[in-house]
Amino acid sequence: MSIRILVASALLAAAGCVGTLDPTPATDAGTTGGDGGGGGAARQAYLTNVYPIMQAKCAGCHSTTAANATPFVGASAANAYEAIVGFTSVVGNFTETGAAMYTKVMAAGGHQGKTYSADEQTKIKAWLAAEVSERNGGPGPGPGPGPETPAQATARLISEWSGCLKLEDFTGNNFGGRWSNKGSNGGNCEQCHTSGAYGMIANDDNTLMYNTLSSNKYYMLAFFAVDLTDMANPKMVPNFGTFERVGLRMIPHQDHPAFNTARTDDAMVALQQLYDLTMGYKTAGTCGTPKIPQ
Repeated sequence: MSIRILVASALLAAAGCVGTLDPTPATDAGTTGGDGGGGGAARQAYLTNVYPIMQAKCAGCHSTTAANATPFVGASAANAYEAIVGFTSVVGNFTETGAAMYTKVMAAGGHQGKTYSADEQTKIKAWLAAEVSERNGGPGPGPGPGPETPAQATARLISEWSGCLKLEDFTGNNFGGRWSNKGSNGGNCEQCHTSGAYGMIANDDNTLMYNTLSSNKYYMLAFFAVDLTDMANPKMVPNFGTFERVGLRMIPHQDHPAFNTARTDDAMVALQQLYDLTMGYKTAGTCGTPKIPQ
């Protein structure tokens, strides 16, 4: 199976991948390791300046009423903010180097035939900067206590982590098998995510899992988050926060099957084990050459 996942084709087969329980109420929890949450000026910046852009450019494929793509564009202002900040695969840690949406917005040729004016790009960039500031207690896009900006720290940490991940840890721990077979009230994870649907891959081929997570930063960020809450010591952390929000079916994940989010769950244990091994190499300075450039 190719590691260049064709997410769109996988989504078409995922229409039955929904849950049946009532959703947990929405929260303003963030998607970084710190989970500080935005919601003040950042929320207003999104609703006032960015949501109209998302409605005009993205709602055709990504509305919360759509069934064939990641539904991050709220159908109304009432649920618009929760809809977008709830998808790590879209916003990452809100930095320019960690948010998939920013890459698509800034692409020279646009995305799916949609291009963004300089003013629209500026508004989206300003909103993301406000999220970084609110969720991490400052700073915004400028330098923090050290020489790096949040975006620079994010790019560096992701690149370093890609070189620290090791194939033998995926195979030795059966990381792919433990995640592909993780159960939910709608079936195992592999039922919907074996080919990488919705920015999350769970495949029992450990080599495929290693190659994907070590070479594609957005798939990596489904499992590992960049924690910027202490800019003097930014770090990678296991992305338990996102799995908890999805498994508990918090808005906008109310249609996702519910699953066990306890840290004692076998898949969660596998994630912690992989993190500990990888962090050990980073601490010891025994990582390999990064696969993801800064």
